[in-house]
Amino acid sequence: MSAGDARTADYITRRTAEGKSDREIIRCLKRFVAREVFKTIRNPQPVNSNTGRLRQRRRTLAIPISTAATALAVPYQRLRRLEIGQRLDPDLTATYSQWLTDREQQSSSPALADTA
Repeated sequence: MSAGDARTADYITRRTAEGKSDREIIRCLKRFVAREVFKTIRNPQPVNSNTGRLRQRRRTLAIPISTAATALAVPYQRLRRLEIGQRLDPDLTATYSQWLTDREQQSSSPALADTA
């Protein structure tokens, strides 16, 4: 039996030394994976903690998510999932962050007064 992960290989070695058959070891590994998946389903963790700042920044600028989605040419659900940490998309995160930075700079720059 072979394993791609070092922890799995160690586990297999340990269980083999205990006298377990390959079939029993596989059964134990499947049960372990099932427990881990169940824990993740019951208590999902955000994919990336930095994505929460995107929502905060957008709300500070009073920009509706639909406006941001239209400007970035993506469905608003995709941005929403990105903001709440349910989606991992590094390219979209970088693009969205840059777009928000541009909006922040525009809102913080003083308006040019008419000299007419």
